[in-house]
Parts: sequence; structure tokens; C-alpha cells
Amino acid sequence: MRLSTNKLLWITVMATFLIKSLLAYVIPFTGDEALFYTWGTFPDIGFYDHPPMIGWLLALIMKFSASPYALRLPPLIFPYIVSAVIYSLLKVLDKNLARWAVILFLVSPFNMMNILVTTDTPLCLFVSLSAVCFYHGLHRNNLPYLILAGIFLGGAFLSKYFSVLLLIAYGVYVLIYQRNRQGFAALAVVVVCTIPFGLLNLYYNYTHAWSNIMFNVFNRNHDIGTFKFGYFLAYLGQLLFLLTPVVIYFLLRPVKLTRQFVAAESLRRYHSILCFVPLGIFALLSFTKSIGIHWPLAFIPFVFILTIFRFNEATFRKASLLVAGCTFAINFLIAYIVIEPPEKLTQSKTYQQALFYLKPQAVVDSLKPYTKDYILTTESYSKSVLLYYYTGQYISVFGPGSFHARHDDMYTDFRQFDKKSIIIVCTKPPDKNKYMPYFQTVSVKEIGLDNTKLYLIEGNAFKYEVYREQVLRPIKNNYYQIPAWLPTQGNYFIDKYFPEEYITH
Repeated sequence: MRLSTNKLLWITVMATFLIKSLLAYVIPFTGDEALFYTWGTFPDIGFYDHPPMIGWLLALIMKFSASPYALRLPPLIFPYIVSAVIYSLLKVLDKNLARWAVILFLVSPFNMMNILVTTDTPLCLFVSLSAVCFYHGLHRNNLPYLILAGIFLGGAFLSKYFSVLLLIAYGVYVLIYQRNRQGFAALAVVVVCTIPFGLLNLYYNYTHAWSNIMFNVFNRNHDIGTFKFGYFLAYLGQLLFLLTPVVIYFLLRPVKLTRQFVAAESLRRYHSILCFVPLGIFALLSFTKSIGIHWPLAFIPFVFILTIFRFNEATFRKASLLVAGCTFAINFLIAYIVIEPPEKLTQSKTYQQALFYLKPQAVVDSLKPYTKDYILTTESYSKSVLLYYYTGQYISVFGPGSFHARHDDMYTDFRQFDKKSIIIVCTKPPDKNKYMPYFQTVSVKEIGLDNTKLYLIEGNAFKYEVYREQVLRPIKNNYYQIPAWLPTQGNYFIDKYFPEEYITH
């Protein structure tokens, strides 16, 4: 006797949430998540590399708990809100198939691997909410829905700049299928309601050395422009993983469409545009730029909406079973490796180098004797914010770091470290001579950590002026050369270290 799709849907909801919760509980807090935790402890209207939404969410959660599981509640819960949006759209066509589409979505990698806190977490939610509101507002000529679409698009914009791709998709859909006064008016309402969110981000950038623009447009894109076909193949592989070969096969195989009545056709066209325009833009970009696997996440749910036009119940059942088998097996394998890692894995060099992230509390315990007399630092922003999460003491980044480390420039003031003692925590054997110019004396100490070692560079009497010229000045030249056409109100880095050289735009 087969279960009804309604019961099967609720079983899927509970089973997937329990499995995700297990992983959220056992997987160590990551460096990226610690970065967003830092945002939550320093609430602001923006942050160095991205808009502030995930920081705001975590700041709210932290009023109740700052445990890794609590901080991971958004990626645990938000996909189920997205699934409710999918069901609300599809149930008017066929409630049974709508439930199957949601089941397939919930067992897909999009949901089952969606465990860690990222900037994409709120982006996915707001993109889905904006899309459903714009669809209803446009096709029903309903002003409240259009206002909500603009507000949710604004929330998406304050989550991540990829939200702009959704607005582009709206424009493409209107130009192709709603090229009339009603369509352009609807698009105008959405844009007007989104503008205040854009102005907030604009103000933050204007008063913070255009940090979002410098990071996302200039500092991280020095290699863009070189044709690399391998990037495109990697992007296709990422889509293959996110959608699974099973879903892609059933979507692409020839079928006779039997549900092409008027309401369904507008729904199919709309979500086809919202799916293929952003994914197509990423595909074009992938020929010259490496695409992160998380980049297309916000637009993946639109693919699952389209399944109702290509799948019958038997296809849904078969695809859901195959996809669930793969994702559940991967999740349990991850849990097993984290909880009880095989001996061969623990003896590998890669595992030993990753112990800093796998056992951060052990690292913190080993550093406790030094917290009173030394300023603790690392050479990696990821390591610094992870130690901050476990110690409650902000850990600065020593040395040039990378473009990812520039958020630390906002919080650290090396002028205050002058003539003080500093410890630099390293996971690889350091070159002592590298640090000699910045201190009166330098020594290196080793600390055992399971099968590997931590290295502590103890520097006494920090020489700020030398560090300013040899480290901070190259950072200024590499990361804070703001284009002349961007007007600014202050530059936190230059104002702090090179006020005599500051030139207003």
C-alpha cells in the first residue's frame, strides 16, 4: 500500500530536517561562518565584502544563542519556506504533482547540502519571495504584490549583489511577454520599491571607501578576461551536482506536454526566464571567471518549478527516490567522517593541516597561557575570526593577508600595537627571518596538537613604523586605490595610517 503524497511530503519534511540538523550539530564551525558571526557582533549597515543581511540575521539570533546550531537555523529553515512558495504556485495546476515537485526539491542537494551559514542563505529566500510576488502582481495587476516584490528584491539586494540578475530576468520577461503599459508599470513599481535598499548600500559604500565595489569589482577580479574553457566545464559540473543527473535527464528527455493550459503556460514562461537568464549569464561569465558552486543557488528553485511541466507522477517518484538515495548517502558519509574519521584519513597531511578548523577549541585551549601577556594574531582572516568565535577576543590579521583579509582593516589599528608583544599563530613551519624587521626580538615555539603542530611566533617590541611602510603601504597601494570617478567621504584605511596622503574625490 502506497502512502498518499500528502503523508509522504510531511515524512520528507521531517526526515530531511532531522538529517540536516544532525550535520549542523556535528560539523565544526567554519571560517566563513565565523566571519558572518563577526558581522553579527559588529552590527552595521554594511560590511567590507558584502551587504549586511546575513549579519543582521545572526545578530538577531545571537540575542538568544550563539551556538553553531542556532546560528545555522536560517539555512536549516529557509529552504522549507522556499518549498512552500513552490507548492503555492503549483497547487493550482495539480496538488498531487505539486507535492511531488516539493518532495524532489527537498531531497535535492540544494536543500540537503544547505547547512552552513552563507550570504546566499537570505538571498535564496528573498529571491523566491520576490519572484512569486512579482508573478502574481504582474498577472493579476495587483499593486500590493508588486510592492512586496520590490521590498523582497531589496532584501535580496542587501543579501548579495547577485539579486540584480533577478531584476534583469524581470526585465527580459516583460520585454518578451508583457511588452505593454501594464508590464512596464509593474516593473517600475518594483524598481521604485527597491531603490531605498540600494540607496542604503550606496551610502555605506560612499562612507566606507567603496569597500563592496573595490572587493567585488576590482580586488578579486585581477584574473578575469583570460579565456579558460575549464572554468565553463567546472560550472556545468556544479549545475550537474546541484540539480543531479537524474533531474537533468528527465527535464531534457522528449515528452508530450499535456498541461499547457493558459495559466500553466504563463507560469512556465515566467520561471523559464527567471531560471535561464541568470544561469545563462553565469555560463557566459564562466569562460573567463571561476564560478563558485554557491553562485547559482538562488535560481535553482526555479528549475524545480519547471519539473511539473516535464514530469508525471511515475517520473517524480523515480527521480525523488534516486536523488534521495544519493543525497542521504552523502550526508551520512559526511557525518560519519566528522564523528569518527578513519585512521588513514587522520594520518594524512591534509587532515593534519585542517585540524585548526576541525578542532578549534583545542587550539584555543593551547593558546590560553599567552592571552594575558601577548596580542594574539594569525596570518589568515579565516583563522582569526574562527579564534574570535571560540575565544570572544577579537584576533587581528598580521601581515598582508589577501583581499579576503581586508575586513580586518576596519577593526584593527596597528598603531595601538606599537612596542607591544605579539604572537602570530601559524600551522606551517615559519621562516623566523620574515618577521625580524617588525620586532625587537623574535622566537618560535612549537605546540603539539594531536598528530600535528602549531607554531607560535613570539615577537617583542612591535615596530609600528617599519610595519607601516613594509606591510600597510603595499596594502594601501594594492587594495585602496579608489577610482577617481567614485566620490568618497573618508577612507578608513588611509585616514588611519596615511592621513597626510588622503585626497578627497
